[in-house]
Amino acid sequence: MKQNLGLKLQQKLKLTLSLKHQLNIMVMPKQELLQEIIHELEENPFLEEEIHINNDYQEKLTDLSVSYGEDGEELNPLNRLTYKPSLLKTLEFQIDLEFDGKEKEIALDIIDTLDEKGYASQDSLNEIASKYNVDIETVEKIRKKLMKLEPTGLGAKSLTEFLITEYREKFGRDSIAEQIIQEDLDKIKDKEYLLKKYHIDEEALEEIISNIKALRPYPLYGYEDFEAHYVEPDIFIYEINDEDQPFEIVINEQDLPKLNLTNQYKKILNRKDINEETKKFLYEKLQKAIGLIRGIEQRRENLRKLVETLVEHQKDFLLYGKEHLKPLTLKDVSQKIGLHESTISRIVSNKFAQTPIGVLPLKAFFSNKVSKESGNISSDHVKYLIQNLIENEDPKKPLSDNDIVNLLKKEGIYVARRTVTKYREELNIPDSRKRKKGG
Repeated sequence: MKQNLGLKLQQKLKLTLSLKHQLNIMVMPKQELLQEIIHELEENPFLEEEIHINNDYQEKLTDLSVSYGEDGEELNPLNRLTYKPSLLKTLEFQIDLEFDGKEKEIALDIIDTLDEKGYASQDSLNEIASKYNVDIETVEKIRKKLMKLEPTGLGAKSLTEFLITEYREKFGRDSIAEQIIQEDLDKIKDKEYLLKKYHIDEEALEEIISNIKALRPYPLYGYEDFEAHYVEPDIFIYEINDEDQPFEIVINEQDLPKLNLTNQYKKILNRKDINEETKKFLYEKLQKAIGLIRGIEQRRENLRKLVETLVEHQKDFLLYGKEHLKPLTLKDVSQKIGLHESTISRIVSNKFAQTPIGVLPLKAFFSNKVSKESGNISSDHVKYLIQNLIENEDPKKPLSDNDIVNLLKKEGIYVARRTVTKYREELNIPDSRKRKKGG
């Protein structure tokens, strides 16, 4: 009976190991996944690379004819795989999506003053506030929005702030994890101390510690020279000549070795000359190999499902630009594809897509609603409408913010006057008195 129970517990442990590895693989960006595969091929006796030339992936890309060159020159999509923008370029693109007017200039200045690890200093922030004649709270608000761009945590003022920001994105909010980061990061190896202080069980603590260790050590880790560091997209989104389905999605798995379990693994595990300790070690290696193979399959499937949902919802954004970005939240996507919000957040994190409008992070496909009454309208679109109304106003009788509120209301968009004022100022547009020309 005891032996039977022990076997069941052991099987449960192995399943947990395999599942955890599978989940970690599922959310990795391509470059991390490649390093993990290379490492496991070297270390794991149960894995082998499938060696044969498979042209399916390349043929798929070649079939997609897209004009992407200058002067309308049609390029082979394979050539586009070599186009990799610098991280700085993708940051500028994200800032352009997220900010307008003076806010955009401040955001670019903050990026320009970061140190080599991606941290912002209080002195630099004070100087920026003085330069633009705004209070430090305004600069802080912009800095905190920057921290949500890719890479996560850029512009943090300390290691603690950075780690908490990244932890929340990757694993969700956890008050104990955040307290450990704030107070006991130097005692991360002292389990007895942490168990006693935080009154949690060992398994929960081990998960928190494992999560903290999985975080990057600073915002620009891996991107030290972000003016020269190139971003490789995880997904290619191509515009094709089809009205109903205008985009083709290709998951970038180029250069990823195809893996199989070795044929000999059962024989190795059934050998009677292997002691229990070695057998346990081999079982763990087998479960890790299984988790890696399943994780890669799951990653491909979930990434495709997620990107298809994002592209379908943000079709107009990809075709016509940022003014057409629709509201979309993690909760919306969660309900559509049946994955937990925290899983979607982890899949989205640190992944880029090459699109017809540039290389941008998957985070860029998400946008918040202006108000419940306004329905499916994003803040970016409302800013675009405000700018358009002001550009076409009578210079002798410029529109007041109240006038704009009423005009938007006629279009079924309900926003408060203070919201219009805020958006107008973010667009760096003066009020109606200063815009008035002539008599």
